[in-house]
Amino acid sequence: PQFCHPGDTDVIHPCREYQMPRIHYFVLTDSKAGKLYGTCLTVYEEFTPSSDVPQQEGGKKLYAPRVLCLLSTWPYLSSFRTYLTQLYRLATTTDLMEAPIERYILNICEEIPAPPPGAFEVRVKIMQQQIRFWAPPAQQPIPYVSVSFKSLFECLDIGNIMFTWYTLACERKVLLVSDQLSLLTVCAEILCSLLFPMKWSHLYIPV
Repeated sequence: PQFCHPGDTDVIHPCREYQMPRIHYFVLTDSKAGKLYGTCLTVYEEFTPSSDVPQQEGGKKLYAPRVLCLLSTWPYLSSFRTYLTQLYRLATTTDLMEAPIERYILNICEEIPAPPPGAFEVRVKIMQQQIRFWAPPAQQPIPYVSVSFKSLFECLDIGNIMFTWYTLACERKVLLVSDQLSLLTVCAEILCSLLFPMKWSHLYIPV
């Protein structure tokens, strides 16, 4: 739950003002350096407290966060972001949904195959939006990150990027701090890919 609701407390409190949907990512690393990527869409829905909870003064509406999360061993961060965003638009702005939103999540997790390594790709269409999934060639491994490297260079200058790369190459600790959760995992993944053909194999939990 802390990865889906990365805040300063373990308790989720409803808020009085509606907040716009937002995306953030996280990565879990196992004992063998295997990665599990999480893409989370947080939306705020109207919340009705139970009868034993005191009502707000003035009868103001309350909004509670609801998180849709996709977990994958593939780093399809941009594709999953587009899928979740379009899925939310489909659920809230149209009457075309024929099943609960969780059923669509199950579809992409269990029923849509992962692309084979190489030139082939899998395409998914939702609300006129074409979403592409591609895997690098198996015989010619390359540092593949499905996000734009532009994000890193917009956050850090060349000097800081080079110093961070040097620090990672020396296997030293690096702490990334940002007021935008959506940027932390993106920049961390890009920095790790810049180490190729080397690989970061130590503690790695960007969120």
